[in-house]
Amino acid sequence: MKKYSKLLAVTLCASIALASTGCGGTDKLKNAITNNKTASSDKAKDSSDENVKCLDYVTLGDYSTINIKKNEIDKSTKEQITKNIKSTGDYTKVKKGKIKKGDIVNIYYVGKVNGKTFEGGSLTKKTNKAGYDLEIGSNTFIDGFEDGLIGRKIGSRCKIKVTFPEQYSQNQDLAGKKAVFSVTINFKEVYPELSDKFVKKNMKDFDKDYENTAAGYTKYVRDNLLAEKAWSTFYDTCKVNDYPESKMKTMKTQLKTSITYYLQNNGYTLENYLKSQNSSMSDFNKQLETTAKTDVGKQLVYGAVAEKENITVSDKQYKEEVKTYLTNYNCKNEKELSSTFKDYYGVDAKTIITEDILYKNVKNFLIKNVKES
Repeated sequence: MKKYSKLLAVTLCASIALASTGCGGTDKLKNAITNNKTASSDKAKDSSDENVKCLDYVTLGDYSTINIKKNEIDKSTKEQITKNIKSTGDYTKVKKGKIKKGDIVNIYYVGKVNGKTFEGGSLTKKTNKAGYDLEIGSNTFIDGFEDGLIGRKIGSRCKIKVTFPEQYSQNQDLAGKKAVFSVTINFKEVYPELSDKFVKKNMKDFDKDYENTAAGYTKYVRDNLLAEKAWSTFYDTCKVNDYPESKMKTMKTQLKTSITYYLQNNGYTLENYLKSQNSSMSDFNKQLETTAKTDVGKQLVYGAVAEKENITVSDKQYKEEVKTYLTNYNCKNEKELSSTFKDYYGVDAKTIITEDILYKNVKNFLIKNVKES
C-alpha cells in the first residue's frame, strides 16, 4: 500500500531508525544519532584515521562572511516547530469538519483488486485498533489515495479508486492494476500552538543553554537551523580533491553494519532484501561508495576548518556528550555504549561522539560569521 522505499533511503536512514532500540530499548533518541555518519578514514600510506590531515584533501571556500536570507530561516523555523509539535503526539481528536491538505487524519482502510483483498493493503480496527495516522499531502501512500481524501467529511466512510504504478517493486503482482480502497475516517489530529506550558510539558530539558519557554525553544530551533544553513552554504563553496582510504573504509563499514543490523531487526538479511527489491550486491556497493564519499567529504571539510582554526574537542564536552548518549541508548556506562556502537555501526562510540562534537564546534564557529539579510 505504501510507496516503495528505494535502497538509498535505507542506506541514508537505517542508522537513525535502528537507534530506537538502544542498549535496553528506548524511544527517545533526540538528535544523538542523526549525525551517525560522522565517523572516520586516510591515504594508502596511513594506517588509521588519526593520521589523516584533512587540509591535504580539500580546498576550503571563504567563510569570513556567510550570507543567509533571514526570511528563509524564519520560515524554516516555523515549519520545524510545527513538525516538532506534531511529533509529540499531544493532540486533540476532532471528529467533524472536512479534510484538507496538511491535516493528519486517523484512518482504517481495506484495499481490493478485482474484488479481492491483497497482502499489505488493509489496516482495520481488528488488525490495528490504533488506526493509521496519515498526513495528507505527505505522499506516503500511492498516488491518488491522499488526494482522494481531501474534502471528505471526518467521521465518514468513502471509497477511493487508485492505480498502482507500472513499476511497483513492493509487489510486482499489483503493478499497473486498479484498486479500490474502502476508508473509514476516524478523526483529525489537532495540535496546540507553541506555548510556555506546552514546552514545559513536552520539550523540557531540550537544551540547558536555553530558557525552558516558548521563546527559548524557538531560539533553540532557529539557532540550530541557522548553524545547519551556515554549514551547508559554506560546504557548497568547498572542493574535496581526494578521499583518504582509511576514512572511506571506516565509513563503509559503519554504513554497511548499520544497514545490516537494521534489516536483521526487520527480518531480512542484506542479500534477501536486495533480492526482494530486484537489486544486486554490486548495486549496493556502488551506492555505498557514493554515500561514503558524501559523508567522508563532509568530515574532511569540517576537519580542515578545525585544523585551520585550531578547533578541538575538550574533555568536558566529551564527558557531557557521553552522558547524553548513555541516556539516549539506555546504556549503563561507556564500555556498554561502545559495545553497542560496534554492534550498530561497526566502530567504537568514542570515534562517533568525538566527530559529532567536532562537527558541532565547527558549525558554532561558522555561525559567528553569518550575515543575515
